[in-house]
Amino acid sequence: MTEQAAELPLSDHAVPQLLPVHAMLLLALAAFVTLLTEIMPAGLLSAISDGLRVSQPVGGQFITAFALGALFAALPSAAFTHRMARKKLLLSGLVGFAVVNFGNAFVSNFTLSLIIRFLAGCCGGLIWAMFAGYATRLAPKGQKGRAIAMAGSGVTLALVLGAPLSAFLGQMIGWRGAFAALGGLSTLLVLWSALILPDVPGTDDDFEFSVLKTLRLPGVGATLVLIFGFVTAHSLLYVYIEPLMVPSSLNTRIDALLLLFGGASVIGLFITGALIDRHMASLFMAGIALFALANMILGTGLGHPLFIIVAITLWGLAMGGFAALTQNAMAHVSGSSLDAAQAMATTSWNLAVSFGGLLGGAILTHATITALPLTAIALLLLGLIAFVRGLRPQIV
Repeated sequence: MTEQAAELPLSDHAVPQLLPVHAMLLLALAAFVTLLTEIMPAGLLSAISDGLRVSQPVGGQFITAFALGALFAALPSAAFTHRMARKKLLLSGLVGFAVVNFGNAFVSNFTLSLIIRFLAGCCGGLIWAMFAGYATRLAPKGQKGRAIAMAGSGVTLALVLGAPLSAFLGQMIGWRGAFAALGGLSTLLVLWSALILPDVPGTDDDFEFSVLKTLRLPGVGATLVLIFGFVTAHSLLYVYIEPLMVPSSLNTRIDALLLLFGGASVIGLFITGALIDRHMASLFMAGIALFALANMILGTGLGHPLFIIVAITLWGLAMGGFAALTQNAMAHVSGSSLDAAQAMATTSWNLAVSFGGLLGGAILTHATITALPLTAIALLLLGLIAFVRGLRPQIV
């Protein structure tokens, strides 16, 4: 997930002494709409698959298509728009979400639906590539980490309410109605942000946007690998959580399980926000360890509801603060190149979501369901190695 140059100088009057809470709320809601647009099909997988007459593994590519759009859009949008005012870019992305969500509510052809989802991902890539930079440039000195955590709370809110809410709406008004409702929410947020959200400028004319230069900075590459490993592991489970719950017969209570996951994520984000400025490295280690333990429990206890509940709780705790941690780590190691670094982070994140969706579909087709958590453990090991060898020395 995303951002912009945090260390570029601003005039004194552009740096408020207090954190602008209203602006952070709007950015949090923008993050909420962005992630909800991405993950909502997870709570509607059966309904979408039945409605478009495709299998569940194929229906899961609704999320993959979004991730591919964000993957392809993040770096180009950051490169070509980094000098533009941030508010205009954010509003453009939100308008795009309104259009594509209404589009998915009315289109019946599966191929066309995937194209619309890809375009939705392009809007997401645009927003994620400037999101944290927007938050940090609105924040006073010394509160940038808190600003990222507060604005990023919309991500956790989407994890808490997203799939459960979409599942509930799907039952009440159908999956097409759920997409239409999200289109309406996007429209309201456009109007609210246009009236209230303060603007900040883009980068200075003499700033050099360089992906290769940024990638050579110590810690940047390791953070990208960590994001890829952790988020691929998450995507493997999250996209296919409904079939994953079949052995325990909890597949009929997906809404409750996703609400449990989201509630644990809120706790994880709260802990992260309180400790991130002093114990960032320890929080990374704890998150990786908790997620690995959750997958170990899933790998051995898919048939036991109590084991499932414990595993989902640990998974949520680990995931809740991960986006804020990686965004803050990128801000720490990239300095004035945060714009390019966060665009690459968005690319890595959505590459992971795409790969996780594709890999999960292949596993469901050719292997047993227990291969999902076991594969996730291997991916977390990849992330752990990247963190210990490349990122941890830069943030302690």
